[in-house]
Amino acid sequence: MNSRFRHQQGSALLVSLAVLTAITLGAMVAMQRSTVQIRMISNLQHQQEITNATLGTLNYLYDQMENNGALQNDILIKAESLYKASLADPATNTSFNPFTEFKASLTQPSFNSKSIATGGITASARNLPVPPGTSFYLKGKGGCGNGCSVMHAALNVSTVSTNGAISESQEIGVRRLIPGGTGQ
Repeated sequence: MNSRFRHQQGSALLVSLAVLTAITLGAMVAMQRSTVQIRMISNLQHQQEITNATLGTLNYLYDQMENNGALQNDILIKAESLYKASLADPATNTSFNPFTEFKASLTQPSFNSKSIATGGITASARNLPVPPGTSFYLKGKGGCGNGCSVMHAALNVSTVSTNGAISESQEIGVRRLIPGGTGQ
């Protein structure tokens, strides 16, 4: 009887070692998956912060233009004058940063975020010309009479993450109608 137990003494140790190895491997795979999922969620959060900062800045700029007629007029006139200058000299830059151009009446919002680099948010405004042959497309609209003068512009905000891996850009168009104008 003693000889039978002598041959089986190591088998329980080998079986338990195999089970522990399998459990350890399973735990390592689960931890690795969790780490990947945490990184994915972190990247999604950073992307959302960048998107929110971009849209927030664009909405702020639009709201300031909507609530301040003089600022709106200044931005649209500046965009139109740069566009007209570019017709004479194609090397002329047609867009400008409204936050730097009109910093006395317009302050750029700041965001306290690790994801957004300092100076990582840029804004620009540019003129959008009326397509040829559409000079009277507003004729007969309320308040336009025989036509309206129209000023079109595009507002663009771009944001870049701290490491440069994520970027977001949003643009909206703005149209200002001036009733009783020349119908341009």
